[in-house]
Amino acid sequence: MVLIAVVGELGSGKTLSMTYLIWRNWYYKKKKVFSNYRLYGIPFTLVNSLQDFEQISDGVFGGDELWSWADSRLSQKARNRFVSTILLKSRKRGLTVIYTSQSFDQIDKRIRKVTDFVAYPIMNRTNEVCKILLFKGSKPNPTNLMHTLYFKTQPVFELYDSTEEIGELLEEDYEPLVEQFIPIEKNPALHKKVY
Repeated sequence: MVLIAVVGELGSGKTLSMTYLIWRNWYYKKKKVFSNYRLYGIPFTLVNSLQDFEQISDGVFGGDELWSWADSRLSQKARNRFVSTILLKSRKRGLTVIYTSQSFDQIDKRIRKVTDFVAYPIMNRTNEVCKILLFKGSKPNPTNLMHTLYFKTQPVFELYDSTEEIGELLEEDYEPLVEQFIPIEKNPALHKKVY
């Protein structure tokens, strides 16, 4: 359906912006949520294996540091299967894939070519407001600017743990996918006051 890359330097608001876009898809479009990181206050299904990823459809998938998965200890065959699955899922199974990357060049060439939108988050001086510049196509330039979104960061910071480290993609995982809901007050980052 749609591939969206959220690109920016460390601390630029990539995961924050992706989480906001996931929330919009869940809240306004009523899409089922899948992600490779924990969400709070939003029902979601945690995806941590290639087998999990191959099972998901009809919803929105948030892949934080997704390309570290492709660079992990997977075999070449599994990496190719992972990239091919992303292409298949986004086009054939009604899945919006939103992923973060520090650089657009880190992304597999096959995925870059078919990415529909590239988003660049820009935090204000106090980190209270984030602006997302959303460009159509895989080559952002001023003529491709489609939308500019603004959101207050505080409520979105509460929806994910900004200190969570993303694990490696497992080739096999035999546990069934289960949707879960974790209340916002269980977010460990809220107790650490880390934003």
